[in-house]
Amino acid sequence: MDKTGSLFVTGNYEILSFEADFCGRAHLSALMNYLQEAARRHATQEKFSVFELAEKGLTWVVSRYHLLVSRYPRMGETILVKTWASGKHGFYALRDFEIFDERQERLAAATSSWMIIELASRRPVRVESLFPDELILEKRALEDDFPTLPIVERLDHRAVFRVMFEDLDYNRHVNNVVYSRWAVEGMPRDILFSGRPQELEINYRSEAFYGDEIEVITQSPEVPGGFWIQQVYNLASGKEVSRIRSRWKSYGQGED
Repeated sequence: MDKTGSLFVTGNYEILSFEADFCGRAHLSALMNYLQEAARRHATQEKFSVFELAEKGLTWVVSRYHLLVSRYPRMGETILVKTWASGKHGFYALRDFEIFDERQERLAAATSSWMIIELASRRPVRVESLFPDELILEKRALEDDFPTLPIVERLDHRAVFRVMFEDLDYNRHVNNVVYSRWAVEGMPRDILFSGRPQELEINYRSEAFYGDEIEVITQSPEVPGGFWIQQVYNLASGKEVSRIRSRWKSYGQGED
């Protein structure tokens, strides 16, 4: 990892064989994992990681993610991931990301919104008093004020999954990257074998835990190239776990 100052960090990562799809390109979840790792490294560098927060009875949880991918890197390709804290408002802290290839061309941009919650009560706490101003770089990789995502109004596809042990993170609930995998795996087969996500928005609405049965319902776009709408539910509790909106592009489109 290259430490470039307290405002942001960069890290270089090689796309490994087990992170690539049948076309030899990185899975969406692989890119999301690298964003998460970059965020972890920055938070650790600044003594504000889940480990430091846990000592105070607190932890980080993600609320929103918005990712826009220009090109998926190939297996064996080295990418550079850059992240920084981009703002704080009430209960929410913002974090942005950029991914570059070896030619320094931007492959992807993302913005995200996070909360700090009490471990015992699961209630959010205001970030202003906890997150120092000097860590904020007021620059956005993607402009997004995170409006409410739409709900599924027409059921076109349905998929059910079980939360596995390896889906859990340090907080013992489902890791945020797993939601992106559910978004992909919840799509119809013909879509999966003809393209990949170009844009993804996730609203994390409740936690999921080991053994939970998860249902993903999907609504197809009204027009070609439009948005797919998904909702994720916990079948046991009936709670809405997340809302997802995505746009997909065909294999080969925009790739070199």
